[in-house]
Amino acid sequence: MISKEDPLKNLYVDKDEVDRLRLFVALKNYLAIDKNTASPVYLEEFYDLDAKEKIIVHLLYRRAIAALERIPSDDIGISIRDLAKELNMDFTKVKTELKKIKPVKGDLKKGRYFIPGKNIEKAVKEISTFETDIFYSTEKHTRRIK
Repeated sequence: MISKEDPLKNLYVDKDEVDRLRLFVALKNYLAIDKNTASPVYLEEFYDLDAKEKIIVHLLYRRAIAALERIPSDDIGISIRDLAKELNMDFTKVKTELKKIKPVKGDLKKGRYFIPGKNIEKAVKEISTFETDIFYSTEKHTRRIK
């Protein structure tokens, strides 16, 4: 909602805030999250993705579990080795693919990779389909009207 009292207040954002609906729509066809362990449960369509898309889905999953407060937001990053292990991919393949994914950033101090909040939309566009984009646009519009 736009503030009429002080228009500058409309510029405030929470840089760590995540569009939960956008994450849900992006991930719903590819994985579910186990209630007990918060581990990803990959769905059939996940296995149709290429390596780059699988990495993006997994990094978005880490944003989702942080938003669900299952891991601290400081722990959204993951090392190449752990990412390769969790995705059952070759280390070199993961390293090569990560370099191709523009929305991914690396924390050089920790040696971990993640998708910053400001890059979530860019990452989603790399895995989105026409169907998910229409669903998201419709849901977002419906929520604004309410």
